[in-house]
Amino acid sequence: MTRAKKACNDVNPSGGSGEGVRGTYALLRKLKAINGSDIGEPLVNRVMYNFEALPPWGKEYWWFLFFGRDGKQMMIVLFRKFGRAMVFNGKEIVLKQIDPRAVQAATAGWIFDGTKLHDLGVANPLITARPSAHELTSQLADKTMILRGGYPAYELTVDDLIHLKMTEGTFLANKFARGVYLPPFGAGWVDVYSNAEGAVLGKRFAGTAHLQKVVGVMPYGPFHWSRIVFQNNSTFSFFCLKTGRESTRYFQKDMTFCDHETKKRMQFKKLNLRITKKRGRRLEWIVEGQDQDHALRTVLEAYAEKAFTMTGGGSQVYVEYAVKPTEFSFRTKDQSITLKDLGDGVGTFEDAYGSPLF
Repeated sequence: MTRAKKACNDVNPSGGSGEGVRGTYALLRKLKAINGSDIGEPLVNRVMYNFEALPPWGKEYWWFLFFGRDGKQMMIVLFRKFGRAMVFNGKEIVLKQIDPRAVQAATAGWIFDGTKLHDLGVANPLITARPSAHELTSQLADKTMILRGGYPAYELTVDDLIHLKMTEGTFLANKFARGVYLPPFGAGWVDVYSNAEGAVLGKRFAGTAHLQKVVGVMPYGPFHWSRIVFQNNSTFSFFCLKTGRESTRYFQKDMTFCDHETKKRMQFKKLNLRITKKRGRRLEWIVEGQDQDHALRTVLEAYAEKAFTMTGGGSQVYVEYAVKPTEFSFRTKDQSITLKDLGDGVGTFEDAYGSPLF
């Protein structure tokens, strides 16, 4: 991997490694071309442990999500963007490229221990990458955070707070690459799904992990995303962009149900999507999807909530809900599946909105 050209660093104060901005766009095109589970292990590791060169509108995220079988949840985010500064949950953040393998950026996170939510705060540390060693080091909650390992085995430690080992999952697909490319905008991301065991806040944790790395060249804006893991290792996920925060007009829609029992991955085509927010004793998100061959309805009850607010070069709010499905039905002409067949589920529902202007 060559050092980013000086011209690219002059244009991009957020720096980046690889082959400059051209390399970033090449990566987005490559991930879009794969758009599925046929991504090789070297590319998964290359994306996870590298900093990309960020042009204007450029952003880079690492999301680490963990879902316990007993309802525990944890989320950690590492974030950087084009520019020299931003505000993250009210904290002034300096954005700086130190060298091709080190940046100053934002880290934040939360843990739901089954009873209450623990806010891990926002930090502005150095993040260092060692691609050949498959290691990412930073800080969170005044403690050293290290992600190490290559696909499919990883280890995450945050001093005495978190120690989790991840092993290859038993899902229908344990890794995915996705991409959208509409020049000059685009986004690409890699997902790794695995089993996770260890300790969180001094107590045993057993469940699943979702490691995601995202690279985007795009303005902030509204969208929804959710992923649910059921007891039998079936999964449901969906994503959509919206035309406004309260809009019900959705585009770039994607919905997938993976039935572990039949080993079938069913993706909706020409999706008709409806999302309803209902407030009662607890907030509920009702998600309904239908196409020519499939119909799905689920009610996701939120039991914990945490918002990440970012301003500077635009503004964005990510409201993260820890959710469990209280209703679920999936139908085709040949089968009908309900929550009784899948077992209890746990997951995340993301309600995001923002503006490119402030």
